[in-house]
Amino acid sequence: MKIKKKDILKYLIITVIFSVSFCFIVKYLGIKKIIPWNIGYSDLGPWSNKAFEKGFPYADKFVEYPVIIGITMHLASRLGGNFYLYFHYIIFLACAIISTIYLYKLSEIMGTNKKYLFIFWALAPSLLWFSFYNWDIIAVMFSILAVYYYKERKDILAAIFLSLGFSTKMYPVLFLFPVLLHRRFKDWIRIGMAFLGTFLAVNAYFMINNFTMWYGIYGFHSQRMPNPDSIWWIIMQFIPSLNVETVNTLTLIIFASGYLIVNFKFRKKGFIFASFMSVFLFLLVNKVFSPQYLLWLLPFFALFGLNMIAFYLMEFLNLAVLFSTLIHIFSFQEFTTALVYSSVFVVLRHIVLAYAFVKKIIPARGAS
Repeated sequence: MKIKKKDILKYLIITVIFSVSFCFIVKYLGIKKIIPWNIGYSDLGPWSNKAFEKGFPYADKFVEYPVIIGITMHLASRLGGNFYLYFHYIIFLACAIISTIYLYKLSEIMGTNKKYLFIFWALAPSLLWFSFYNWDIIAVMFSILAVYYYKERKDILAAIFLSLGFSTKMYPVLFLFPVLLHRRFKDWIRIGMAFLGTFLAVNAYFMINNFTMWYGIYGFHSQRMPNPDSIWWIIMQFIPSLNVETVNTLTLIIFASGYLIVNFKFRKKGFIFASFMSVFLFLLVNKVFSPQYLLWLLPFFALFGLNMIAFYLMEFLNLAVLFSTLIHIFSFQEFTTALVYSSVFVVLRHIVLAYAFVKKIIPARGAS
C-alpha cells in the first residue's frame, strides 16, 4: 500500500508509538519477572534500586550517568511503585515522537527518501528493543533537535539542545566541532556561550553542592574497564599486558586523529554528514560499547540511508551480542560458553560496522 505524502508523518508516529510501546511491554514483563530476565532486561530495573534510595542524586548518592538522567530517575522514583516505569514510558515515548517529527522535517529539507524513516528509524530493531532499555532516547531527541536548528541556522537554540544532550549522554558534544567549522569565528563565541551557559544551568547546583560526587560521572568513565560488548575487551584478552590507562591513550589517539581527518576532509559534505561519521567513528574505537548505542546512529541512517543487508546484519548481530552477554552475566560465572559466543558476535558486529563506515566514507570522498 502506497502512503500519501500528507499521511507519511502520521503513519510514522503511529509506527513509532507501536515500537516504543512494544519495547516497554517486553521490558516491563522482564522487570516483573514474568518473562526471563535475560530476554526482558532493562537498565531501568537495577537502577530503580538506586533511584529509590534516600537522598538526592549527585549530592547524597552517586549516579554514573550525567545529570539529566539522574534527575529523570529521581523524579520517576518520587511517584513510587509501577509509576516509576510508567513515568519513564511517557518520557521515552514523548522523546521518540518529537524525534520522529523533527527527523521528518530534516528529511524534507534534505530531500531524503521517506521510506528510510520507516526502515532505519520507526521499525529499526534498535528502536523496538532499546527505546526502553536505557535513557539514550532522551539524548537522541536532543541531538536531532540540535541538528535541525543548526540546519535552520538558529544556532543559539541548537547549542542549548546540544548542551542538554551532552548533559544526558556525552556523545552529542561530538557535533559541536563540525558545526563550528561551518560558522564564522565570531559565531563561535555565541555558540560556545550558549552551550556552556546551558551546561552550567543544568549542572552548577550539583557542582557547587558536591563537586567530587558530580565529577565522579566523568572520573568513573575514564577509569572504567572495557565491557564484554566491546572489541577492546577482546583485544585485552589476547594482550593481557594492556591496562585501562593504555587503552584510554590508544582510543584517544585513534579517535582524535580520525575525528580531525573526518571533519576537515568532509567539511564540504556538511556538518550533518561530518557529525554522522564522527559518531560512527566513536563507536568503532571507543572502549565501551553498550548495545543500545546503535540508537545514536539511527537518525543518521534515516537521513543518509545504508545498504539494508548491512543494516539488518548489524542490528541482529547487536541483538546477538546483547542476549549472549546477558546469559553470561546472569549465570554469575567468570567464564561461560555464552561469553565465547558473545565475543564472536562482537567481532562480527564490528566488522559490519567498519564495512558500513567505509561504504559511507568512500562515496563521500569521491564527492568531496
